[in-house]
Amino acid sequence: LGVLMNKDNTVREAGGFIIQLMPNATDEFIDKLEKRIKEIKSVTNMLDEGMTPEDILEHILGDMDLQILDTVPTEFYCNCSKERVSAAVISVGKEELQKMIDEGEPIEVNCHFCNSHYKFSVDELKDMLIKAR
Repeated sequence: LGVLMNKDNTVREAGGFIIQLMPNATDEFIDKLEKRIKEIKSVTNMLDEGMTPEDILEHILGDMDLQILDTVPTEFYCNCSKERVSAAVISVGKEELQKMIDEGEPIEVNCHFCNSHYKFSVDELKDMLIKAR
């Protein structure tokens, strides 16, 4: 795993790889792969040299019958939603939900991944309490 930062502390590039052996991998192949991984430059260095993910794979696995079958563009997204956050609020338990209701104020839950804010009214909290039972 490697991360390159800009001077303003934002991410310039990040990358890494996970290698999963197939069930029919031989001990000889595994030994060769382990040796290769020990010898390669860090992911950070490879990214800094402008290597693409395909270049990095070719560098590591090129003579090992590498076949890229598909590529998927990477993107940051968060799959949070009010419904999912509601389920998380319910998971705090009936006692905590009742305390929130007794305070008589709406609550706000913030997603720490995407910084979305979700507000729940006292009535919504009451509905959650019913679902929690």
